[in-house]
Amino acid sequence: MGTLSKFWNTNAHPEGWMGRLALRMMNLTHTPMALWNLSLIDFQPDWTILDAGCGGGKNIARMLKRCPEGKVYGIDYSEESVAYSIKNNRKHIGTRCFIQQGNVMELPYEDAKFDLVTAYETVYFWPDLKKAFAEVFRVLKPGGMFTFSYGDESSSTMCYWANEIEAMRILPVDEISQLLTNAGFTDLQIARKGGYTINFRIKK
Repeated sequence: MGTLSKFWNTNAHPEGWMGRLALRMMNLTHTPMALWNLSLIDFQPDWTILDAGCGGGKNIARMLKRCPEGKVYGIDYSEESVAYSIKNNRKHIGTRCFIQQGNVMELPYEDAKFDLVTAYETVYFWPDLKKAFAEVFRVLKPGGMFTFSYGDESSSTMCYWANEIEAMRILPVDEISQLLTNAGFTDLQIARKGGYTINFRIKK
């Protein structure tokens, strides 16, 4: 595997200097998509939120601003991501912001804890979506929302990244929708932007 391929593959699990560089690039290049996704949510000031696969922590910072009386938790499989997210949100760590290393397949939170769970540009790397969606459903409050960004599997952009990144898996939108329904989610809303970016919003 060449250097460029190694770098692209760090997006699945950022490690070392390549991982740190990838996290910085993600914070920058994902900003337009993230802002659009966040604009679709009617944030409440006192919400408790989980950002699953929090990456570089930029979206945690954005949600802390949108919920000035609330709390935002972050979890990521990558130790590098956790460290970088903590650094980017150090002002609120331990008071309104709580970030830890962990696995979305076994979320370390009690039932019905969160008003909102977000997952931006990370669902592609979850190895068992059935189990992951069930865990998200479990930690959401009744009436809580799960929202995440995804890419249209038919777009040339997403096909390119799926070929470059070994751990990346892109399922058809209909299949994702069915998995969410099977997990118990209702009121599925799908929005599209830019030809390939898709936003899923569903409620418990």
